[in-house]
Amino acid sequence: MAGRIRHVAASRYKTVPWRNGGGMTAEIAIEPEGAAVDSKFLWRISLARIDRGGPFSPFDGYDRTIALVSGAGMVLNFRERGSARIDKPLQLLAFSGEWAPGCALVEGPTEDLNVMTDRARVRHQVQLIEPSTAGRTAKVAPTLAIFAPAGGRATIDGETVQIGERDTVIADGAAQVTFASGGAALAIGLFTI
Repeated sequence: MAGRIRHVAASRYKTVPWRNGGGMTAEIAIEPEGAAVDSKFLWRISLARIDRGGPFSPFDGYDRTIALVSGAGMVLNFRERGSARIDKPLQLLAFSGEWAPGCALVEGPTEDLNVMTDRARVRHQVQLIEPSTAGRTAKVAPTLAIFAPAGGRATIDGETVQIGERDTVIADGAAQVTFASGGAALAIGLFTI
């Protein structure tokens, strides 16, 4: 049995301003729980709505992975490091928090899932779980989060958890996690260094 399973409903995500004041983010989970985004947190999972182009907030010392959740996407400009276009559902992009790219929207508002980890203390891995009627086993991690844009069902060490649309389930100490849904989901593994 998993040590602890937390079901975080989308309606309970905490809305907080971006560090640079350019927008708002729905914070799904942060460790330590209740930490401020300006503090030295271990990891954070959030859902950002981008209504207009502009700079991303810098997060020195953090590794970041983002995934497109809704909208036509964006082009990120990393200056001398080039640019990246994210325009496919749940497309992943990893980069250093120091890079703080400029963002141009492809067409209208967009939303992206953000995973950030303090690279001196935690590393993360984000895995796309494709739709499957038979279910798919996610790679296990000391802490594993499943973000399900279309909802679904997770079986965590034999315990079945229904996940509502855009909800997240976080399991600590799970040995086996299987996800089944008509839509894709993201599995986020968090590993203490």
